[in-house]
Amino acid sequence: MSKSGVITIHGKEYKTVALRVSEFRKEHGNDLALITEILEIDTVRVCMKASIVDKDDRVIATGHAEEFRSSSMINKTSALENCETSAIGRALASLGLGGSEYASANEVQGAIAQQQNKIAPEKKLAIEAYLEKGWLELHQLERAFGHAVIGKLLDVEADRIINGVMKNHAEEA
Repeated sequence: MSKSGVITIHGKEYKTVALRVSEFRKEHGNDLALITEILEIDTVRVCMKASIVDKDDRVIATGHAEEFRSSSMINKTSALENCETSAIGRALASLGLGGSEYASANEVQGAIAQQQNKIAPEKKLAIEAYLEKGWLELHQLERAFGHAVIGKLLDVEADRIINGVMKNHAEEA
């Protein structure tokens, strides 16, 4: 870290969520509130929303986040907390407290780590089940990722597939 709460990644400066919250409190005191809400939580993933509201309960800014419990060692035990932090960071960025980049240092570091991870075993099983049910076809994987070998998918790619299938299947129901 070059200065407290700021991390340089690939030549760009990213602020931690802790620094953004501190700046938020210094600038707005108790005039604005940060409110978080769990949108979805289960054994696979957590989705959260963070809102910044004024004293009249008007929403000034929002941020959303999604975390998969299998995406990292931290998420295995603390997906809810990690997701809440990401949602808060995105709401603060929406308010204008984002530094030179919209994503927080925490989000960028997590995204880089996830991109380097091979597909989690449970996600591989889920995709194989989608293929068996006919909800997904191998040519779709080939078109999207340049190959149709499930074991070669990155974890982040598996997330895209699973989210897409879940969304499409939910719309059909």
